[in-house]
Amino acid sequence: MTQTNKVDNEMVKIEYCPISNHTKFELSTPLNQEIFGLEVPHSQAIFDTILYERASRRRATHKVKSRAEVSGTGKKPWKQKGTGKARAGSRRSPIFVGGGRAFGPTNNKNYAIKVNKKVRRLAFVSALSQLAHEKQILVDDFAMDKISTKELVKKLASYQLAKARFVLIASSDENLFISARNLQNVVVTKPSSLLVEQLIGADVLIISQKEINEIEGRFK
Repeated sequence: MTQTNKVDNEMVKIEYCPISNHTKFELSTPLNQEIFGLEVPHSQAIFDTILYERASRRRATHKVKSRAEVSGTGKKPWKQKGTGKARAGSRRSPIFVGGGRAFGPTNNKNYAIKVNKKVRRLAFVSALSQLAHEKQILVDDFAMDKISTKELVKKLASYQLAKARFVLIASSDENLFISARNLQNVVVTKPSSLLVEQLIGADVLIISQKEINEIEGRFK
């Protein structure tokens, strides 16, 4: 699929880029084209949404103590007049060694940025559509009866995915989530928690029809 933009009187084509050399998956039932059939991925929406997702996860953990928080005496260091020194009222002032920091970082900073809901939706649909276009969506129920990493690896190997760089599984199954925790190349997340950054980086998205219906329900 191509998009044509006019830049400096020249026609520039934007195409889907192959995202993986792994097995392509043919779907037995067609996917919803409103969500998985976007003809041209919107790269700017994807970029903005990934920044939004990263900023939303960022926490202000760096902090220094102000003059009100450092320990120290409250006594006036020396009298106001007659010493020839500059006046001082507290040893906890930032001008003294061991005093509080002036204008230092605090842990109440909010790094979140605003991206419109429609833009985030467009980015999500663009990422899903690219996976569908590259036939990197495997519709299968990977729910497990018991916790077993070995069984999960066998199941992935049956689809030639045991050595895939990044396998993303959209599932709410607790046994599957725990079974995949020890696999560095496998991430299991609930459909409601899927990130655009995960979809863009995945070699393959494994999802059941039930989870597909759940995703479709979010866009109705």
